[in-house]
Amino acid sequence: MKIYNFLYLLVLIVFPLSIVVSSFDAHASKPLKVTFINPGFNSDNPTGNFWFNVSNIMDAVAEDTNIELTTLFAQRNHILMKQLTRQALESDAEYLILVDEKRVITEVLLSSEKTHQNILFLLNSPNKLALERLSAKGFGVKAAILPDNYQAGRLLARELVHKANTTPPKTQNHTMLAFLGDIATNAATEREQGLLSYTNRVSNVTLVDKVDAQWSKQRALELSRGLLRRYRDLDIVWCANDAIAFGVSQAAVELGIRDKLQIGGINWDNEHDSKLDISIGGHVLLGGYLLIELKKYQKGLVKYIGTQKIAIFRPYKSEFAPIYKAIHEDRLNQVDFSQFVNDKKDYNIMTINSELNF
Repeated sequence: MKIYNFLYLLVLIVFPLSIVVSSFDAHASKPLKVTFINPGFNSDNPTGNFWFNVSNIMDAVAEDTNIELTTLFAQRNHILMKQLTRQALESDAEYLILVDEKRVITEVLLSSEKTHQNILFLLNSPNKLALERLSAKGFGVKAAILPDNYQAGRLLARELVHKANTTPPKTQNHTMLAFLGDIATNAATEREQGLLSYTNRVSNVTLVDKVDAQWSKQRALELSRGLLRRYRDLDIVWCANDAIAFGVSQAAVELGIRDKLQIGGINWDNEHDSKLDISIGGHVLLGGYLLIELKKYQKGLVKYIGTQKIAIFRPYKSEFAPIYKAIHEDRLNQVDFSQFVNDKKDYNIMTINSELNF
């Protein structure tokens, strides 16, 4: 009888404990539900393939880190982006990743009856006042991962001038034309500020004009056909993204002056290495970085994510061919992104590039 009572007591103790352990394991293996409102297209398009590639990288990271990632593409349509954001607010997603282009997301959140405690901003974030208003309304903004677009604009100008200085015919004085992204987004204005920071500090570069190309290859092509005729002494064309630069390059080919110009853009878009003289990139990786930081936060490895402005931009060189090919050929499955969660390696261009073999 005593043995029976002992066994019965042991069952009472162990059985509930096994339930707790089983429950904990199930919770630990449960995917983290994240919804990303991508402002771009889900395929190549006239504004370049940047946003498409951002999602490809995020998908690869999510697969390796037990994140259930749902991506909704706004197709460069801000009305659709508002609708998708409202839809996401009604979903069961634990975290929402949003891109506040032209303050569209700030507008829709402030007018929404629904709030959400886990908002993450990627590449474009509301300003300080808007963040305070969102907090007062009940939104919980956990992170903002931003590229240093000022660095990108300045670096592109510097690299283009260096290329012009070292490419025959070598000249001391340069005439530059700039094609801006737009006049409203943070990325466009900060890149322009970086450009002006450089050109205002060097005496041998004359910036003759700045025009708004709306991030578009077609828009840049149409503008370039006239502007390249007007400014006949041009030798440098600075472009806010690679899609714009592709349009300028096409116009220059049509006019028979491509070999006289140094043309550069930002994004590391597909075929930039054959069509452009310079491309600055790396920020395409930031969506993946945000997911790594989120996973660390979920596991208690970091106490908060916060706002991070990252100087991630690099001029493209042949040494980056592995990561460039992996992004554009959707071959990122060679990389085990889970290793970056536990700080075995830092998530950056160099470490990811070293993981790839081509």
